[in-house]
Amino acid sequence: MKLVRCLPPFIFLSFLTFGFLFLISPVEARYPSNSALYVRPSLDGGRFLVTEQSQGLYQWGYNIGLNANYGYQPAEVVPSSGTSTRIAGVIDDLFVSHLTGALGVLDWLNVGIDVPVVLYESFFNFINPDASQCNLTTPCPKQKKSFKIGDILFATKVRILDSDRLPVGLSVQPFVMFPTGSGYYTTGYGQTSGGAKIIFDANIKDRVYLGLNVGYQILKERRYAPDTANAKVNDKLLFAAGAQVPFGKNFAAMADIFGETLVESPFKHKVQTPMEFMGGVRYSPGHIKRWSFTAAGGSGFTKGYGSPAWRGMVQVNYRKSKVVGLEDETPVSVEAPFEEKIIITQKIHFEFNRWNIRPISFPILDDVVEVLKRNPQIKKVRIEGHTDWIGSDAYNIRLSDRRAESVRTYLIQKGVESDRLISEGFGESRPVADNNTTEGRAKNRRTEFTVVE
Repeated sequence: MKLVRCLPPFIFLSFLTFGFLFLISPVEARYPSNSALYVRPSLDGGRFLVTEQSQGLYQWGYNIGLNANYGYQPAEVVPSSGTSTRIAGVIDDLFVSHLTGALGVLDWLNVGIDVPVVLYESFFNFINPDASQCNLTTPCPKQKKSFKIGDILFATKVRILDSDRLPVGLSVQPFVMFPTGSGYYTTGYGQTSGGAKIIFDANIKDRVYLGLNVGYQILKERRYAPDTANAKVNDKLLFAAGAQVPFGKNFAAMADIFGETLVESPFKHKVQTPMEFMGGVRYSPGHIKRWSFTAAGGSGFTKGYGSPAWRGMVQVNYRKSKVVGLEDETPVSVEAPFEEKIIITQKIHFEFNRWNIRPISFPILDDVVEVLKRNPQIKKVRIEGHTDWIGSDAYNIRLSDRRAESVRTYLIQKGVESDRLISEGFGESRPVADNNTTEGRAKNRRTEFTVVE
């Protein structure tokens, strides 16, 4: 009992979850299959639809997401060459929800999970062993299925390059997929699999965000339709690319291209290479902090297994990250809401997510020292730290207070009397601009000097 009590609750629950998954995995492993549920939303509610972003949630940040998508004719029989005219359906309708969650264990380490649930599926089962009496000329009766779980995915994300401090970011995302889906209904692989993704992204002046994922999934070779030469699963190459362009105060346009192919014969056989394009819009209302709502649609542009004639998607995310944005490098002039202040027209820069003053700001503070030394009539100055609204209220108060105290310590070390200086952090409570915009948040992240007496 002592060991259980000492384990962090998340780790303890993870062990219980893994144990449960391994116990139920053999139940659905009877049917070798290719999964039609190859489209999975971003686990931590990042900037893209399917493409993962490199930046995580930071320690104890979290994301909870609910995604629902409908694919029309994601699996069908077509000729092996020539025209792509449909011969027969395998899956005509596939309506799936994904419950996703992610947690920042450390600033550079995330864990996440995706639980897909088939809400509705219409299915012609002539490719599985129990349907040997059915064929293309005498198809099986159409079956309808609902509330069937798919293969559960568990992943970690390790950040290598920090995109909040650099124009590019890089992460590695190992993952494992458990055979909780149905091989019979082709909503699971019928085997445990694993792999990893390399995640790269770039930020172009806060106006365009680009992402690229390349991954490898290890699967045992299995054939799921003996009369079709290329109907098999084996190790897969995974790929996705995404873009986001913010517009207005609360909106962003999004587009993703994604797919997969067999490693042994990449892009050679269309049944082994599902690929799709999706575009959509995300709305992040400023008055409902940390929520986002996404609607998207698209189409498959190959006849690969799982690639539909068209797909529609809606998604809701609640994403709470302990991130406080890095101050902009460009000078920012702030119109102060108070009367008597020592006005500085440049930002004071701190180390990201810390209160250490960056050397680039030393000359600015040296000028403040000179002003105080030349004006002994100024008896007391309050150094005020302010943040934007990204991050929790308590976290922003603590960070702004520590940053204000760092500035006070610097001024004292430069010769200003300690009894002339007090410091206080106000967090996000005193904005001077709109927190819904990048420019507004930059103005709200500031240090001010108020003359008290």
